[in-house]
Amino acid sequence: MSTGSRDQLLGYLLGALEPDEHERLADEIEQNAELRAEIRKLEACVGQLGLSDRPDHLEPPADLVARTCQRVAAERPPAVMRAAAMNQTREPVVGRRRYTWADMIVAACVLVVAGTLLFPAISYSKSKAQIAACANKEQEIGRAFHEFSALQPDGCFPGPELTGNRSAAGVYAPVLLDRGLVATPASFLCPAAQSRRPTPNFRPPQLDELDRLAGEMLTQVQRSMGGDFGATLGYVHRGQLQRPCNARRATYVILADAPSNSQPGRRSANHDCRGQNVLYEDGHVQFIVNLPDLPDDPFHNREGYVAPGLDCDDSVVGCSCDKPLIIVLP
Repeated sequence: MSTGSRDQLLGYLLGALEPDEHERLADEIEQNAELRAEIRKLEACVGQLGLSDRPDHLEPPADLVARTCQRVAAERPPAVMRAAAMNQTREPVVGRRRYTWADMIVAACVLVVAGTLLFPAISYSKSKAQIAACANKEQEIGRAFHEFSALQPDGCFPGPELTGNRSAAGVYAPVLLDRGLVATPASFLCPAAQSRRPTPNFRPPQLDELDRLAGEMLTQVQRSMGGDFGATLGYVHRGQLQRPCNARRATYVILADAPSNSQPGRRSANHDCRGQNVLYEDGHVQFIVNLPDLPDDPFHNREGYVAPGLDCDDSVVGCSCDKPLIIVLP
């Protein structure tokens, strides 16, 4: 008997054949004694192995389906999960509204309007901060003026001499530094004047260094040694130059943002010609917009000259290189 016949007999015993094949083989077994003998041997073997026994019927657990789904979801590859997440995120994009040119024009107009409102406010805020910082510098110098006057027998402030290398209003800065009354040269710089300052590395000369200079070098140093501020030129009494003494007057100017000869009324250019901080003898600082409104013009004497005051109540502030020339009136 062929191997294929034995396979068919085994399938016959186990009920694994198709109905028509099972019926055909049953007819052959009935007519062939050799097949009947063979099938009896197979029956004995199948019985010993227990292949003919029917398995017990077992009911599956009630949560088998749920646990299976959870296990499948947990074992799902990350790439699949990411793809599914991306698909979920992209689904709403299909219905998203696209911006038109009209929308962009409206947005641009809104930005322009916001800019016209915001930028001036930022600029004004920056200007106010610079004015305040400049005022703090002047108050610091004012305290140094007061300390200097306390060390003088007559209580006078530092100021220029009538002749020589120290005959310029800006000499106040080397004098205060020489006495150790001001900490650093930066104290003589106004934050608002940084962009127009010709010498970025500002350093006033020492007094002995100033005394040794001559010619063009002396002129250049006198032009810059006062920093961004102008100081008092003093006044004339009986034909002699006098330095103002500390009487703590609230109307007498001893320091200010440096006046400029290129501006109307010699107003200062430190704050883009919007005004100037002035330091009064009593120590307070005021930001002045209109110089003509003041009872005493701080940048000219009563005769309108850039020269020392005509008396002790006529305050005149000169820029660093201004000299205390005595004007003799007819």
